[in-house]
Amino acid sequence: MMKLKKEPLWKKAKKKILGGNLLLSKRPEMFLPDYWPTYFKKAKGINVWDLNNKKYIDMIFAVGQSTLGYANSEVDQEVKKTIKNGNMCTLNSSEEVKLAKKIMLLFADIMDGMIGIYQST
Repeated sequence: MMKLKKEPLWKKAKKKILGGNLLLSKRPEMFLPDYWPTYFKKAKGINVWDLNNKKYIDMIFAVGQSTLGYANSEVDQEVKKTIKNGNMCTLNSSEEVKLAKKIMLLFADIMDGMIGIYQST
């Protein structure tokens, strides 16, 4: 396995940001810093590309990639539609109620138990 040359950007980041970034789990020291890139330029499916356009398979399975893949076109399309319609407002979003209903259906047995515990106290 060939060692990577550390990106100058990481050295700059460590001088400006405590720990080099804001999330401990993304620090290169958590992985194989001499063999895994610190920064990515692009992510699609299960792959990431470093700042030099070298392609890697993301074996760390971060941020939902293992479920849908990065840059999932179906998800991206829905997100863009939501942004175009305005995703922040002083009013309530109807999607919040739809999401709550889906979560309750997914976890119906657990929710029933929690409600029973809450009502008995």
